[in-house]
Order: sequence, then C-alpha cells, then structure tokens
Amino acid sequence: MKNFLIIAASLLFISCSSESPKDGALVSVKKIPEITVNDYIYTLGDVIIKWTAFKHSAKAQVGGKFMSAEVKGFTESTNLSTAISGVTFKIPVASTSTNDKVRDYKIVNSFFNTMVDTDSISGRILSIDDNGTGKLVIIMNGQEVEKQYKWEMDLTSKEIYLKTSINVLNWGAQSSLDALNEVCLEQHTGPDGKNVLWPNVDITVIVDL
Repeated sequence: MKNFLIIAASLLFISCSSESPKDGALVSVKKIPEITVNDYIYTLGDVIIKWTAFKHSAKAQVGGKFMSAEVKGFTESTNLSTAISGVTFKIPVASTSTNDKVRDYKIVNSFFNTMVDTDSISGRILSIDDNGTGKLVIIMNGQEVEKQYKWEMDLTSKEIYLKTSINVLNWGAQSSLDALNEVCLEQHTGPDGKNVLWPNVDITVIVDL
C-alpha cells in the first residue's frame, strides 16, 4: 500500500529567559504561527474484494476473495463523495480465490458459469454519505439489484472499508446455488447430517485512497 505524506508547517520554537521581568518592564511576545495542513487528495490505489459464504446448519464460514477488479470513473478530489460517487466496477469471476484450487474450480464452473453473463460481476457506486452509509448497484446473472452498504475509514492509512451482505436469490441464482451444492455435497454436509449451502454472502471491499 502506498503511504501518503501530509505537508505541515514547521513549529517555531521560542527561547525564554529564566528570569522574571521586573514590574513595569515591557515584554516582547512572539506569536506562534498556526499550523496549516493542505487538503488531502483522494487517489485510487489497490482494491481488494473479500467475501464470506456460509455452509452447514451452523453457518460455518467459507472465506475467499477476487484477485482482480476493474474500476473506472474515480475522480481525484479532496471530497470523498466526489471521488467515489459514480464509480463503476467489473470483477472477473475467474479471479475467485479461496486458497483451494479444487473449490475455486467448482465455484467458477458450477456457480458463476451457470448464470447469465458469466464472465463478470459488475456494478456502480450510487452514493456515499457522511453518516457511514451509501448505495450501490450490483449486476449479476443478468439482473441489477440496488443495495445499501456501510463504510468506515482508517484515517491513518486512508483505507476505506465498504461492507454489505447479499442474498444471491435476489439475483435469481437458486439454480446456480443448487448446482454448486450438488458438486460440493460432502463438504456442505455438517455434523448433523444436513446438507446446507446458505444463499447469504458477506462482502468487504477495501480501497487504498
């Protein structure tokens, strides 16, 4: 991650006599200049997209991420809303990574590749608000769904975290979910003997600004 340097004015040190001034004597006081900090300009750095899916009745977590994403429409600005609102993104589904090549193959081929427009997930940021929320659109399986997300920023690193949860059934992906569950039947069967693959997925997008 790149580091950003904030330019600040230098401090003016004042030397003082240890002796107290005599009554009636004039004392010269130097005013310390205000420290001015330039407005920070948001620039687009690395983008990391992580997701967490759930299996078994107890909702055991399965974590993964997309190794690449194409982002367009970012505007360098001192205003976060100006910089991010209107940004579009495209995520190649073939970049899926769970640190298990067999599982990655099953997710890409049995889940994503059974959808309409299988090459990528796309969308755009509609808004980002000062209260830590915003709206975006996600396009998957040929369907466009608007979602709300929450965000927070690390003021030191200037990394912003966008978080949302989706239900893939809202994108008409029941058959794709069933296809993935079928090829992962053993892995999705929990200690209680029940085969469960949840349609819910938590998503976190980390952007270096």
